[in-house]
Order: sequence, then C-alpha cells, then structure tokens
Amino acid sequence: MNETPIRTVPVSRPDQLLRDKLIEDIAGQSARMDDLARQLITLDLAVPGLYATALKLVAGISGTVTPGIWLVAAFACWGLALALALISLVPRRHSVDMGRLFADDGDGDGPLSIEGYFRSSALHKRRVLLPSCGLFFIGVCCAAVTVL
Repeated sequence: MNETPIRTVPVSRPDQLLRDKLIEDIAGQSARMDDLARQLITLDLAVPGLYATALKLVAGISGTVTPGIWLVAAFACWGLALALALISLVPRRHSVDMGRLFADDGDGDGPLSIEGYFRSSALHKRRVLLPSCGLFFIGVCCAAVTVL
C-alpha cells in the first residue's frame, strides 16, 4: 500500500463563492414560492372581481347574466386556485436534525437535515402552487368561453 500523503489545496475564492450561492439558492426556494403564492392570491382576487364587474356592465343596470356551466366553472376554478394558494402559505411542522447540514432525505423516515428541510418546504409549496396556477388558467379559459 502506498503511504504517500495526499496533497490538498484550500478551496479557491471562486469555488467558495459558488458554494455560498448554492446554499443561498437552496434556502431561498421557499421564499420565492411564498412570493409566487402572494402574486397568485392577488390575481385570484382581482381577476374574478374584474370579470364580474365587466359582466355587470355588459348586462346593464336591470339585466342579469344567466349562470351557465362555463361561468360556474370559471368561478369554481378561481376559488380552488385561491384556496390552494392560501394553503401553500400555511406553515408546516418538520422534524429537523440540526446536526446534519447535507444528507439524502429520500427515505422519509426520521428527521430531515437542514438542506432537506428547505428542499421539503419548497417541494410542498411547488406541489400546491402548480395546480393553483393551472386552475387559474383554466378559469380564465372558461371565462373566455362564457363571453363567446
């Protein structure tokens, strides 16, 4: 067996900067998902209100709009999208092992590492916000069909 010592060098400044940015990115994913949820909530509240106002203006003062299937579907999709966006902002409780910074948390048993906590939180929010975005878009499509 070779007893020669292994030569090492300290981490260079660019490499350390890249590592720091990676850690910041991992920790910032959840905050970016929260920002997306806030934007979706704003849209989910504004667009149905503007649409209802436009329908009332088109119908006139004494007129009414018959609630067809597309109109009901549009408001139902917007309501579900709003509910999902709100659910994504509700904090979840995680068991975290503060002694582990990086680890593979794929098994789901036991406490998460610190990196696993940030990844798990962002993944949960992404799983809730993607359907919320889809439902919002479907609601806009249903509203467009209502006008046609």
